[in-house]
Amino acid sequence: MSSPAPWGIRSREIESFVMEKRVILAFVLSFAVLYAFRALYSPSPPAESETSVQTTSTVPTTNGSRGSNPPAEKTEALSATVGDVRAEKAEDVEIDTPLYTAIFSNIGGVLTSYKLKAYSDAEGHPLELIDQTAGAKVGWPLAVTTGDKTLDEELSRAQFVGRKNGDRLSFEMASNGVHAQKIFRFDSENYEFSLEVSVVKDGKSIPSYIAWRGGFGDQSLPENQRTDPAKKNAVYQGDSGFKRVNLRGMKDQGQDFTTIRAGVDDQYFLAMFLLPDNPVPIKVQKQEYPTPDAKTKVPALSVSAIVPESRAVRVYVGPKQRDWLSKADPQLSNIIDYGWFEFIARPLVFCLLWIHSYIGNFGWAIILLTIALNVVLFPLRLKQQVSMLKMQKIQPHMRRLQDQYKKLKATDPRREQVQKEMMNLYKEHGVNPMGGCLPLLLQMPLLFGFYSALSYSIELRRAPWMLWVKDLSQPDYILQIGSYSIPVLAILMAISMFVQQKMTPTANVDPAQAKMMTIMPLMFTFMFWSQSSGLVLYWLTSNVIGIIQQVVINKYWSPHAEAKLSARNSPKEARGS
Repeated sequence: MSSPAPWGIRSREIESFVMEKRVILAFVLSFAVLYAFRALYSPSPPAESETSVQTTSTVPTTNGSRGSNPPAEKTEALSATVGDVRAEKAEDVEIDTPLYTAIFSNIGGVLTSYKLKAYSDAEGHPLELIDQTAGAKVGWPLAVTTGDKTLDEELSRAQFVGRKNGDRLSFEMASNGVHAQKIFRFDSENYEFSLEVSVVKDGKSIPSYIAWRGGFGDQSLPENQRTDPAKKNAVYQGDSGFKRVNLRGMKDQGQDFTTIRAGVDDQYFLAMFLLPDNPVPIKVQKQEYPTPDAKTKVPALSVSAIVPESRAVRVYVGPKQRDWLSKADPQLSNIIDYGWFEFIARPLVFCLLWIHSYIGNFGWAIILLTIALNVVLFPLRLKQQVSMLKMQKIQPHMRRLQDQYKKLKATDPRREQVQKEMMNLYKEHGVNPMGGCLPLLLQMPLLFGFYSALSYSIELRRAPWMLWVKDLSQPDYILQIGSYSIPVLAILMAISMFVQQKMTPTANVDPAQAKMMTIMPLMFTFMFWSQSSGLVLYWLTSNVIGIIQQVVINKYWSPHAEAKLSARNSPKEARGS
């Protein structure tokens, strides 16, 4: 039995095919890594006498300055000698603005509900951002803490007296030498409000923290997604931009930072403390509460910021949408994180929004943008296909060289001659061994950029396309087979990949490569199975365009087309002679 040809003899022969196999494998594995990474983790009222707070309050437009923290109001200093100040009963306060509806409880003066009017849940109701279960278990947002457990317990259980005056809401309590006050001023033109806190005990001002406790984010999601710690982050501004601390990786002792912007976020929404210019200490901690069956514990984030003296803290609670974020704070728009391929994702988002401004449908906007990108990339696709066709054309010569020298040992000096002959063969037929690889490598960042652009753009949340696709940010599950949900676009994408594969010339293709190409549609279907329908629509559209382009390439650049053209020109040359 003859020994297999040494590697040195075949290195130039199979260089391009090995390279293409590796690129294809890298392409699949890179996307799988990105998929796994994203799965793991990825802006003065007229003087009136204050009245007791009512159940509902409609806040008028405020013309206060934005992007800076207002100074604290000039109110009388809190005194420990004041008599007891307590509400007679527990009650809620509703603050209604054109953008959101917030509900505060006078028990601790905390935020118990925050609903966005421009964003809806599955039933079309305003979207809730406060996790009711977590709030009831571990505490509500905007609670005041001091580090003194006894005092903190008293502040959390105290029935504050609530008063309102236009866009101003205050809570006050006094008992046992403790006097506390919280003053809110709401901005009806943005998703923000300011907060001032004062705590005095026995005549001494007590440094205090304002804490965002309990769950935060889109409460319309299924419970397993809503409470998934991999999708919950504490976010703060560091020296080189905004950084995140993922809940799943947090330890029990928590983490401390010094910054001027800190809060919590999920995929599309943000709650952020916008502190004055001087950085202040921030505490990030993990809280836990038991599930209803008491078998497991659900983790939740707590972010606390020390309240600076004589300055109000601004709080942004709303969508991670660039215009709203910039309106609250010019630097806040940088909090949208598109990952490693941000330099590609941001231009794609800009183009997508620009197209949408004309046609009003994000599904068609994705399709038109994909068409434009594929037209631009067509020369690369053509170069890739032509290079593959040329490689196939010289395969018989390559095999002949292999058969001729297959018995040479690895140390045989004639190996160099074989390599020279192969290089001459490449040069004679104008074949670039890397010609089929580089275009594919250049297209990979575009795929990853599109993935990031579609995954973190809130504009696609609950954005419909047509027919059964009602939300481009979620998989289009409409078929149910037993306990399995079937995404229709992913199935169509798989079919389009099979069709495209069948149309691509495969003569003389290495068997290992052919086998990998056969299973690639199945691998991609698996990876796209739970992806957003917007991303699957992009890939499906790319496949359909690829099929059309392959028809053109096969018609004008394939060996069959060249042979047909040669046969057509031969009679003309004969008549001319």
